[in-house]
Amino acid sequence: MTRPTGSTRRARSVRAGLLAAALGVLSACGGMDDDGDSAASSSSAATSSSSAAETTSSAPTAGSTAEQPAGGMLGVTSVDFGFELDSSELAAGEYTIELTNGGSASHDLVVEKDGEDVDGTDIVGPGDSSSITVMLEPGEYVFYCSVGNHRSMGMEVTVTVT
Repeated sequence: MTRPTGSTRRARSVRAGLLAAALGVLSACGGMDDDGDSAASSSSAATSSSSAAETTSSAPTAGSTAEQPAGGMLGVTSVDFGFELDSSELAAGEYTIELTNGGSASHDLVVEKDGEDVDGTDIVGPGDSSSITVMLEPGEYVFYCSVGNHRSMGMEVTVTVT
């Protein structure tokens, strides 16, 4: 299997960044449910978003050193056998991590620290999304896909929390 390089990888990164930014905007429109809880904080919310990729923005991607504010929303897009994030360097805090499947296979996202799973999303099909809310303490985390052999195919990314 060949891995995308050069302009193909950049094009996918730009598309994923656009999708992540659009999902951030869409999730900000969530309201309160009947219990007074934010609808965006559901730990297993699965939704479909097909027009989000058409929104334009310039969100950082995996490997970016742009630091996010402490806590909040973190968009992650699965693309075939990789992840694209708003940022891979975060300030410690509580994050709602929203995984959007921008690939053609089913994926999930598991948050791991020191070899132990912290939390994970539901498995989502192409075009779907799922979110979890986790407290990220300072340290190094690995976000990976636990579906089949996806992790061994390179579907993991290191995230540094300060």
